[in-house]
Amino acid sequence: MDQQNNNKDWVDELLDDIRSEQEAESAAHADPPAEEPPTGTFIAQSTPPAQKPTVPRKKTATPSKGTSSVKQASRPMNTNTPKSHKRKKKKTVRVGIGQSILYVAISLAVCAVAAVFCLRAVGDVLAVSRPDKAVQVTIPADATAKEIGEIFKENGLIEYPWMFAIVAKYENMGEVAEGTYVLNTNMGYTSLMHAIEKSEQPAKTVTVTIPEGLTLSQVAALMEENNVCSANDFLNSLENTDFDYAFIDDIPNDPLLFRKLEGYLFPDTYEFYENDNALNVIQKMMDNFTRKVTNSMIAQAEEQGMTLHELLTLASIIQAEAPDEENMVLVSSVYHNRLNNPSEYPKLQADPTRKYASEEIESELGIEGQKIADAYNTYEGNGLPPGPINNPGLAAINAALNPAETNYYYFCSNLKTKQFYYAETLAEHEQNLAKANLK
Repeated sequence: MDQQNNNKDWVDELLDDIRSEQEAESAAHADPPAEEPPTGTFIAQSTPPAQKPTVPRKKTATPSKGTSSVKQASRPMNTNTPKSHKRKKKKTVRVGIGQSILYVAISLAVCAVAAVFCLRAVGDVLAVSRPDKAVQVTIPADATAKEIGEIFKENGLIEYPWMFAIVAKYENMGEVAEGTYVLNTNMGYTSLMHAIEKSEQPAKTVTVTIPEGLTLSQVAALMEENNVCSANDFLNSLENTDFDYAFIDDIPNDPLLFRKLEGYLFPDTYEFYENDNALNVIQKMMDNFTRKVTNSMIAQAEEQGMTLHELLTLASIIQAEAPDEENMVLVSSVYHNRLNNPSEYPKLQADPTRKYASEEIESELGIEGQKIADAYNTYEGNGLPPGPINNPGLAAINAALNPAETNYYYFCSNLKTKQFYYAETLAEHEQNLAKANLK
C-alpha cells in the first residue's frame, strides 16, 4: 500500500509540473502582468523528490483512482518535451451552388456534343436522312481509300473521309475499278464501296433500242427484259432522285404532274452493262437528251412562247398521233391552231392523252389519281396536259417547233390504211370520219 501511495504521489507531482510549465508558456505569450499579480496567482517552486528525477513540484488535489493514471505514469518521461502546439484545423473548401450548376452544365454540354457527333457519324455511315440526288464522280487509277473518301466528300456523298477509310479497311474493300460512276447521296458507305469495286467477272454488255413514243413504264419494262436493271429500281430512281441538269429546273412543280421526267429520256439505241445501276442507265439517256435537244431548239421554242416542258408535251402528243414526218407537221398545225385559239377551241381532244390517263395514271393510282388523270385527258382538261405522255424523238420535237401553215382544226385517220384526213370545220370533220370508217 505504501508503494502504491508513493507512485501516486510521484504521478501527481509530474502532472502538476506539466500543468505549471504550460501555464508559464501561456503567460510568456500573454500581455505583461501588472506590478502585483492578482490574488490566487503563484509561482511554482521546483524541488526534486527523493530518489526521483528532478522535476518541478506543486501539490494539487489528488486525482481519482484509476488504472489509466498508473499506466501513464509507468511510461518514461522526457524532461525536455518540446512545447506543445494546438493542432490546426484543415480548411474545408465548399463549392457554391452556382459553381456546382456551372460544372453540371459544362458536363452536360460535353456529353451533348459527343452525342451529336456520334449521331452524325452514324448517320454519315448509313446515309440517314440524306436526299436522293444523283452525283457523277470519277475515280482515278490506284486511288487509296482515303483519296476516294476525299472525292466522295467533295461531291457531297459523305462528310467524314477519315471514317470512310476506317470502314473501308474494316470491311476489306476490294480493288477499285477506275472510271466514272453515277452514285446517289442516299447511298451508305458499304453501298458506295460495292458500286466502285471491280467485279470478279468481266461485265457483259447488251444493246437496247428504245423506240420513240414509249412511256417511262414501258422503258423500265424494256430494261428489265434485257437484264439491265429491274423495272422497279428504274422507276424509283427516276421518281426519287434529284438529277443535276439545267433543264430539270424548268420542269414546273405541278401537283398534277404524273411522272416528272416523262419525255426527258431520249429514245435511241444504247449499249448498257447487264445488272447495272439504274442511275447509270438513266444518266446515260439524259446525257443523250442534252446532246440531241440543243440550246437553239430551246431558244426557238421560247420565241414561240413555249417552254421546253411545253415543247416536249406537245411533241409527245404528235409522236403518238402521227406515224411519219409528213403527217407530224400537219398534226402539229392542228394543235398549234387550237392552242392559239383557246376561246373557240379550249380542248385539244387528243386521243392518246385519254389513253395515257387510263392505262398509265388510273391503272397505277386508281380512284385517288382521278384528278391527275382528268388533267392529262385533253377531252376533260383545257390546253396542254401537265406533262408529256411519252418520250418523243427528234422528228416529233422538230414538228412541234415547225408546224405546217394550215387552217386545220380537226384530223382523223383510218386505223387500217393509216390514211389521214384534215378539216377546217366540224362539218368537214364529220365527213372525214365517215371516210375513215370511224363513224
